[in-house]
Amino acid sequence: MFTNIAWRENWNIGIIHAPVHRLLESRKPFVTWLPARRDSFIADPFAVEMDGQVHLFYEYFCQHTHKGVISHRQLTGCSSDAEVVLELPVHVSYPFPVLYDGTVYLIPETMQLREVSLYAADAFPRGWRKIATLLGDVPAIDPTIFRHDGLWWLFATVGGDSKLFAWHASNLFGPWRPHARNPIKTDISSARPGGMPFVYRGTLYRPAQDCSETYGGRVVFNRVISLSPTSFFEEAAAVLSPDRHGPFPAGLHTVCAAGVMTVIDGKRMLLRPPEVYLRTVVRAVTGGGR
Repeated sequence: MFTNIAWRENWNIGIIHAPVHRLLESRKPFVTWLPARRDSFIADPFAVEMDGQVHLFYEYFCQHTHKGVISHRQLTGCSSDAEVVLELPVHVSYPFPVLYDGTVYLIPETMQLREVSLYAADAFPRGWRKIATLLGDVPAIDPTIFRHDGLWWLFATVGGDSKLFAWHASNLFGPWRPHARNPIKTDISSARPGGMPFVYRGTLYRPAQDCSETYGGRVVFNRVISLSPTSFFEEAAAVLSPDRHGPFPAGLHTVCAAGVMTVIDGKRMLLRPPEVYLRTVVRAVTGGGR
C-alpha cells in the first residue's frame, strides 16, 4: 500500500498532426507534447473552432490546492499563453464544448455539485457564467453531449467508471429525459466517456476510457450501432494506448478533434517529495482527510 502512495499521477496534453479518424487505424501516431511541470498538470483537452481559430480548453490541476480549474490557450493563428478562464469553489474538469446556434457553450464536470450545467462566455473565450442547469441532483462524471438522428444526447457515468447513463432532448436546453434502459452499459473497460464523439464515413464513434487495469489506462473507440430513446448498442472498433516508451507511458484518457489536428492527454507517474509522502502515509494510517 505504501509503495503505491509514494507515487502520484502527472498528466500532460499532446497534439497529433492528423485528423481524429486516423486514430481508428492501428499504427501509433506521433505526439508533440506541451511543456510539462511537476507541481501541476493539465488534462482533459477539448478543442473548438471559432472565427477560424482553434481554441483549447482543459483542466489545470495544482498539486498544492488539489483542485482543478479550467484553462484556455489558442492553438492556431497567434497562439496564446495559458490562462485560467473558469474557477469554481469545487473541483472542475472535463470542459466539454458545444457549438449551438453560432454560440460556444461549455459543459464542465461539476460532479461535486451534483449537477450538469451549461456555461456561456461574456467575452469568448473568457467570462464564463452558468446560464442553465441541464441535470440536477445527478453526480455525473465526464458529461458528454452530441447530436445524433435529430436528438441531443448526454452521456456520463454515475457512481464510478463502469456504469454509463444517457439522457436525450430535442433542444440543448432541455428538458432532458433519461434513457429507457439506464444504465445503458456496464463495462469498466469502455463505459466512461473519453472525449468528443465524431462521425466518420457516416458512422458515429464514441471515445471511452478503459479503466480495467488503471484509471484512464487507454481510450477505446466504440462504433455506435444503435442509439434511440429505447435502445443502445456499440462495439469496440479501435484502441489508442499510451506509448510505453514515450514520456507519458502510464495512461491516456481523452481524445478530441482539433480541426485537422487531434488533441490527447497522457499520464506518467512521479515520486512524491519525501515530506509529502510522509504526510500521505500518516493520513493513510490515521484515517485523516486530505
